[in-house]
Amino acid sequence: MDKKLTLSNRINITLGLLAVFLLVLGTNRVDQLHFDTVQNALTTVYKDRVLAQDYIFKMNNIVHEKKILHSGNDRTVNTSLKNEEFERLISLFAETELTTAESRTFKSLRAHFDTYKENERKIRTLTAIDDYDNVRVRLKNALDELNQDLYTLGEIQISETRKTTGLAQKSLDNNSMLASLEIWFLLIIGIVLQFVIFYRVSKPKKETTA
Repeated sequence: MDKKLTLSNRINITLGLLAVFLLVLGTNRVDQLHFDTVQNALTTVYKDRVLAQDYIFKMNNIVHEKKILHSGNDRTVNTSLKNEEFERLISLFAETELTTAESRTFKSLRAHFDTYKENERKIRTLTAIDDYDNVRVRLKNALDELNQDLYTLGEIQISETRKTTGLAQKSLDNNSMLASLEIWFLLIIGIVLQFVIFYRVSKPKKETTA
């Protein structure tokens, strides 16, 4: 009888420890998932948002400088170096992860920049005053469109950063809640194990003395 109970107790203990092991393993996997989510969020915010915002800021500065250079009547203004820098920043921005809205605005930015360069080339070769004034207006409009595209892209960076950090915070909150639940489950399992072991051990002693 004692041997049978001892074997039964061993089975109960083994099952209890197995349950604890599976619980810890499961929560560990969930914790790892949340950790990966937060890690990816941090990487995304830096690579696809912080750097992208820096590129936008630098492109905005170039557009502002171009507006100043084109504000006079000098047709010989050479902004080729600034064009090269703008194109370099465009290439860097293209390497970031773009949302659907971002891709659409970025496509518009490239188109308006091509329009600007085309009108900039024309303005150096025109002789008629009327043609010069018309091209100059189109040049100014292209710069204004570039400003608007960059403003929209900047707004998208803020929105996406808020969304990504919100996702990371939600993952951290869930992880914290699961950690609390894990502690409570372990306590409950420990109490159940204690009850099963001591109840099964004490029960045969009463039967043998009777």
